[in-house]
Amino acid sequence: MSEDEGILYLQGYIQCLKRVQLQVTKKFELRHDYQGRLSVRCYSYRYIGFVPRGPRLLKYHNLHANPDDYIHRVYSPATGAEVLYEILRRDQFPTFPEVLQELACLAQGLPSV
Repeated sequence: MSEDEGILYLQGYIQCLKRVQLQVTKKFELRHDYQGRLSVRCYSYRYIGFVPRGPRLLKYHNLHANPDDYIHRVYSPATGAEVLYEILRRDQFPTFPEVLQELACLAQGLPSV
């Protein structure tokens, strides 16, 4: 591999309203395509929405044996209990703005700080 190829990691936290945070973890593959152009492909995702020292609100990921299965979990803002578990296909995986919108909807019932 050349120095332009390899793995790129992206990890961080986004502070949202009502103390809600979104942890974002992504892994990208960097490689040259058949024409020599550098390409970037994201192959590993994890989004976890939560209130610090409080309940988890949502989780999306493909971090398991079959990376083409995208797991979507939703938790009750009041109790933290899981209320939805589903396996999505790649074409059903939400865009980043859709994840933020879902998290905002889940946070609506939380008290303001």
